[in-house]
Amino acid sequence: MSMQINNPTLLTPTTNNDSTKVQSTANVENKGSTDEKAANKESDIKLSSRAHKIQMLNEEFFPGGPASVAITPGFIQRLHEYGFISDTELEKLDVAKSEEQKPSGTLGELSKKIDSLSDRLTSESPDDSLIGILTRADAIINNLDGSKPSPLTGDIKTVSAELNAYMGSSDADKLADAEKKMMDELSLTLKIADKLNPNNASSQKLNSYLSFM
Repeated sequence: MSMQINNPTLLTPTTNNDSTKVQSTANVENKGSTDEKAANKESDIKLSSRAHKIQMLNEEFFPGGPASVAITPGFIQRLHEYGFISDTELEKLDVAKSEEQKPSGTLGELSKKIDSLSDRLTSESPDDSLIGILTRADAIINNLDGSKPSPLTGDIKTVSAELNAYMGSSDADKLADAEKKMMDELSLTLKIADKLNPNNASSQKLNSYLSFM
């Protein structure tokens, strides 16, 4: 007489377990999707707020474009109020406390000084590395309000670092005292430009917000 052994483990279908696993995976995916949407929404809110603050800066300090702007203590203070610079950065950037960096005019006048120095160097020392630095720096300050973006305006930190390195080298000895003072003013302006740079957030999204404001 043969014996028949029923194995419930082998005969029981695994549909329920599979269904549970699928449901669990779906829950994880849904949670991830929800978290991602929440993060994107928070990012959009921050960008919208940043865009609004930049728009207010434009209205108060850029009515005639970057050429009409002077980096004054009032401008620095407004950057601090809007959260573009910290308390520590405010101390470093406060031009009222640093006569060496105190601007002598508008950014339009600074741009003309840059052009003049570039022309002199091109004539006297066409291989001088400062020429390329000044070209990029000039493009950056003329895009301070975001109205003239170009490939030259992207990497502000690198331009600023290159300028500081040049001024700390013996190559800077060929500059006149007035030109060195202008370099201090340019260095300060580049720091400001970096704080306003849309790449500190998301340039594509920020520019899209600004285009509707």
